[in-house]
Amino acid sequence: MSSSLLPVLKSTSGKKRGIFNRLGATGNEADSVPFQYSPLGESQIRVLRISIEPTTGFLVGSFNTIDLESSVGTYRAISYCWGDPTPAYRVLFENGQSLIVTKSAAEILTHVLPRHPQDTFWIDQLCINQADNVEKSAQVMLMGQIYASTKQVIAWLGCGDSDCEKAIGFVQTMFKEVEDRKRKGLQPTLEPMMSSAPRLRNLTSEMSRERKWTALSRLLANSWFERAWVMQEVIMACNLTASREEDHTIVSFEKCSVSFDVLAEVLGVLENDHLTLNLIYDRQNADGTKETGVDPPGIGAVRLFSAWRIMRGKGTPIFLEAALRGAWYHKATDARDKLYAVLGYCEDVADARLRPDYGSPAENVYQAWATVLLEREDLDAMPLPMAGIGLQRSLANLPSWVPDFSSGSYEVQSSPGHRTGQLYEASGKHTISAIIVDQPSQSILSQGIYIDTVETVFPQPSFTKPKQWFDFFKPALLTPDSDEYRSKIRWLESIEAFLTASPGHPSERTEAQLKEALWQTMIGLDPSDGAAIDGDLPKAFDSWYLAYRQLAGKDKAGLLAQQTRKADFYDQVQAFEDLKAVSLQDRPIFGTDQKRLLGHGPKGLLAGDAVYVIKGARTPFLLREVVDGDDRREDERRKWRLVGPCFLRGIMYGEGLRLGDWTELVVI
Repeated sequence: MSSSLLPVLKSTSGKKRGIFNRLGATGNEADSVPFQYSPLGESQIRVLRISIEPTTGFLVGSFNTIDLESSVGTYRAISYCWGDPTPAYRVLFENGQSLIVTKSAAEILTHVLPRHPQDTFWIDQLCINQADNVEKSAQVMLMGQIYASTKQVIAWLGCGDSDCEKAIGFVQTMFKEVEDRKRKGLQPTLEPMMSSAPRLRNLTSEMSRERKWTALSRLLANSWFERAWVMQEVIMACNLTASREEDHTIVSFEKCSVSFDVLAEVLGVLENDHLTLNLIYDRQNADGTKETGVDPPGIGAVRLFSAWRIMRGKGTPIFLEAALRGAWYHKATDARDKLYAVLGYCEDVADARLRPDYGSPAENVYQAWATVLLEREDLDAMPLPMAGIGLQRSLANLPSWVPDFSSGSYEVQSSPGHRTGQLYEASGKHTISAIIVDQPSQSILSQGIYIDTVETVFPQPSFTKPKQWFDFFKPALLTPDSDEYRSKIRWLESIEAFLTASPGHPSERTEAQLKEALWQTMIGLDPSDGAAIDGDLPKAFDSWYLAYRQLAGKDKAGLLAQQTRKADFYDQVQAFEDLKAVSLQDRPIFGTDQKRLLGHGPKGLLAGDAVYVIKGARTPFLLREVVDGDDRREDERRKWRLVGPCFLRGIMYGEGLRLGDWTELVVI
């Protein structure tokens, strides 16, 4: 559509609906021309002021150019999701020119800015010349300072609906309860309030308790919480403002709003009280699968934003590797912004190769960042544990050793290289990596010790219904289709058969040892680190294993009766299922050829993949040899593609160092 045919934004004053009116065929506005931006200085930004043209009601914009250093606390900044990037409306300017904006920006201009008629605003879609990659790159470097210098950040989550109003009312009621308890010198908790149904109804209207949690779950599932840029915008909000009379960040809909700090405090109390179990939603994954009963992303996002905001306030540095991990599951319209969005609040980003460059494709940007991170000689941090062709990848042309930050694959969450609660030492203690990045060949040179080759892969059976996240054994979730449980039993039996069949190496493992190898692999526990094993774990696994065998032969009535009679038993079952879900998720278990070891790795692993310990890395890695035909010279080095990090029981604490010598690896 020609820009001159796009609707022109009009004031919403006095109107309930139809706020975006199309421009008539006549009038000076129809002849408006595209806006021509004036150049900005090194520390300058544009701020926007909106006025209403009295005769037509059209919104008319004007820009002021200000210097960031001398303009602290003089404007408000907007945090929002771009959403659909399709041009939707025109904004008129005083000089007869116009700017094209998306629907989300149009909502902000019509609903948010008129509430503050005396203020100026910074909103990236208009205040940055989006057609100028040089200016965009320079302005992105200032983003942290822009949000730190603002009077207030207004987080626009959309127009919302009645459920949004109810959710925010619920949050404010809970916050009042927490504050009342604090004033009385009592522990901040919401359990007394939630345990009294009549009191809860009196405090929050007659809406049912279930509806309250559903409304709050919907709010926390808003896409704003998943946006990569939001991390910076909230963490840095008003950091340089000397004194504030207003909240640093307001979470806003058309008809209601709540302070981010209020939302954070309420969620913190709910988590301490284990009440966030009431907050669930259905997640549609990038691969088309659906998961039900998932925590809304807003729970983890608010927790992370708040913690890092506190760190920044105390002067504690946030380092690049941690920031990239935190941003991994967040989303960005531009794939490069998954990286650029962390620059404003990290300390160790002085390397010129990390500077925004919107003239360079995402593949080049990702490779440059991976190179910088590899040169830091900390393979445990980044980027190898998040890389590999065995993980879900969106960019086909990336070298295998470069993480695909655009994918945001949830499988990385269960990767042994990503988990922070278990510090493995596969290459030994205090081993320094020796990786060299060869830019001409887009490969890395390292050293590794060969451990074994994958012989058999045991993919977890998929459920026919949408996958429940944890909680397989709650009464409401038990299904009468015992085939699903039988498939799980067949999966377990196939792994047991592998462990008992060792051609040429008669197994002397007892049944207890076989089960031990199985459950420890499932939850990523390697006892060779010398740590004591929780005595309840073997018992929980035995209950879990027995439950699947029992569930495979019962109808739903029998299942519920069994669970009712053995409540403690099923508590143990659920406890092990939760541990397995965190560690394993959908990662397949595999067995190796010669040493008959058991492990798990990324979904894309194949029989024939080689397991190596790479010098300086905490976990083993799966590598796949590159076969270019029969024309490889005898003196030519073997080349490998990184499949991904893996857990291999018995190799996680340096045992592999006794199995061979360091040899050169070329990974492309």
